[in-house]
Amino acid sequence: MNVVEQVQRDNIDLLTPLTAAVAGAAISYTQVGAKFNHSNYARQTCVDIEQQINQQWETRCAKNSRLYNAQKFRFAGWEITGGKWILNIGLTCYKDLSGTNLAPNFRLIQEKGAKDFGDLQAYMSDTLGVGVLLMTKDGHLVVTRRAGWTGEYPGALDRPGGHPEPGRVFTSGGSLKPEDDNWEVDDAVLDEVWSSAAQEVEDELGVARSQMSDLTLMGMDLNREAGGRPSLEFFTKLELSSSEMTEVYSRGCQAEVDETIAIHLLPPPTLIHLHHLLHPPPSPEVQVSPESASRSEGVRGEKSEVREEEITMIVSESLVRDEESEIRQGVTEMQVGENERKHLQEARWVVREATPALRGALLLGFHHCLLPKSPRAKCVCM
Repeated sequence: MNVVEQVQRDNIDLLTPLTAAVAGAAISYTQVGAKFNHSNYARQTCVDIEQQINQQWETRCAKNSRLYNAQKFRFAGWEITGGKWILNIGLTCYKDLSGTNLAPNFRLIQEKGAKDFGDLQAYMSDTLGVGVLLMTKDGHLVVTRRAGWTGEYPGALDRPGGHPEPGRVFTSGGSLKPEDDNWEVDDAVLDEVWSSAAQEVEDELGVARSQMSDLTLMGMDLNREAGGRPSLEFFTKLELSSSEMTEVYSRGCQAEVDETIAIHLLPPPTLIHLHHLLHPPPSPEVQVSPESASRSEGVRGEKSEVREEEITMIVSESLVRDEESEIRQGVTEMQVGENERKHLQEARWVVREATPALRGALLLGFHHCLLPKSPRAKCVCM
C-alpha cells in the first residue's frame, strides 16, 4: 500500500487506501497503524474560540440534559509508512467537538485555521468516530433509526457507530491501564480504535462478537457538513439471518438500547438501486427542460427536488433495461415493475433519510464490492 485515494461526493470526502485486495475485500488490521501523540496532534487554541466552545456547550446542554463531556481521540492526519496506512491520533473531547465541528460557524473556524496555521483543521476538534455496515447471512444490510434525543442527526437513518474511548486505554494520569502494560502505546490505541467498532454493534444492537465475522476497514469519510468530521467505516458479516437479527434487536437487552428506536433490513434489490442513486451517470446524459432549469435557480430545496427528479429519470431508464432482461426470462412486465418500484422507493427513502456518515459508508461498501450492485458496474469506481 502506497497510495490513499481521496474522492469528493456531495458533502462527503472519502479516503480509501489502495491495496492489492480483491473485489469483496477491504483493509485488514495488519495494513493499518496508529501514531499517538497528545501534544503534537492536539488542536490549536485561542481565546475567542475557547469562549465560543464554552458558550456552545452551555447552550446545547440546556437543550439536551443527556449530553455529557468525555475525552475522545482526535484524528490529525495520516501517512503511509512501511506499506501501512498510519493514522495520526491525539486527544480532544466531546465539548470541543460541539463547539468547533458542530458549531453553526464552523467554516469561520476553518478559515481562521487556514489563516493562522495554513491548516483548515487546526482549531477543529475532529473527534474520530467509527461506524459499521452489517450484512446478515441472507444478504440484508442493517441500518438503524437514531433516537430523537441524540446530539447529532436525531431521527435519521444511520449505521451502528460511535467513538473509540481513550478511557479504555489510559488511566486518568495518562499512563496505559494495567491490562495494556504489555502493549506499545500506538498498538493499544489502534486496538481500541478497531475493537470499538464491534463494541458499538454489541452495545447498540445486542449482537455478540461471536456472531460477527472479523471486521475489515473500508476507509474513512469526512463529513463536510460538520467541518470535515472524520469517521472510520468498517464492514462485517453476521452469523444471523435477517429474521434472527430482528429477534435479537427486539429483546431490548443491549447496553445502549435508547440510542436507536428501530432497525431496517435492506434486501439486495434495494441495495442495487442504492448503488444507482449514489452513482448517477455523468450529467451530460441528463436532459433538463428549460422549466426545470429555471426552477433550479430558485431556493435550495427546489433545486434538490429537481435533482431528485433527474436521478429518478436516470434510474427509471436503467430499470426498463433490467425489466426487458427479466421478461426474456419469463417474468411478466407487471411483476417486475411492481417489485422494482417497491425497491426503488425504499432506496430513495434511504438516501433521503441517511446521515452523511451512512451515505459515505455505503459508497465505500460499493467501492470494495462488499454490497450488491448492478452486474454492469465495476468494483473500482467511487
